[in-house]
Amino acid sequence: FLGYLQVSKNYLLHYWLVTSQSNPANNPLVFWFNGGPGCSSIDGLLNGMGPYILSSDGKTLTKNPYNWNKNASIVFLESPVGVGYSYSINENITINDDQTADANYEAIKQILIKFPIFKNSSVFIAGESYAGVYVPMVVNRILDGQKTFNINLKGLAIGNGLMNWNMSIDTTIQFAYNHGILDEENWEKFNKQCCNGCIGNNILINFTINNFKKINIRIVK
Repeated sequence: FLGYLQVSKNYLLHYWLVTSQSNPANNPLVFWFNGGPGCSSIDGLLNGMGPYILSSDGKTLTKNPYNWNKNASIVFLESPVGVGYSYSINENITINDDQTADANYEAIKQILIKFPIFKNSSVFIAGESYAGVYVPMVVNRILDGQKTFNINLKGLAIGNGLMNWNMSIDTTIQFAYNHGILDEENWEKFNKQCCNGCIGNNILINFTINNFKKINIRIVK
């Protein structure tokens, strides 16, 4: 199944629903979010845990031996608006994390109404990367709204999640030094000038990230 969910006056989120191969009525229902922000959940569908994997030629599909829908139904939600096939009627796609959480929560409720087979399903909210923000925020919406719209929420899962930018980027310098991207002189400067969680505006961060960008450009070429 695939289609659109109108989650606000102007915003429509696109979804792909892959039902469980074994027992859709009794198996869990998983809502999947790719990160970014700005990455389509089609990546999860065709390059992750969906029933098929897109081949390197970009034209053919092969069966995914590690697909999740052997024992679960999965909704791949393209969020926030402007990502993938999701769009805004008035073409305004300026949106923040709170608005995204509201839209995702509304989409989850609409899926459960649209497909009553999942009414009593165990629900899991999962994602990767910037879903470290998406997932906890929408789960918080679900918990706050249980009295008005009950959802059988059983858990959440986050892979390689970005929870806090400064805390996450703190490991970039160590990674760069260990892989020869940051030289000994700058590594010593970093250790003298910086402390955990206080490196957001440090000049060495920009130095290291610029070197990463140069490496990426060379790889692409």
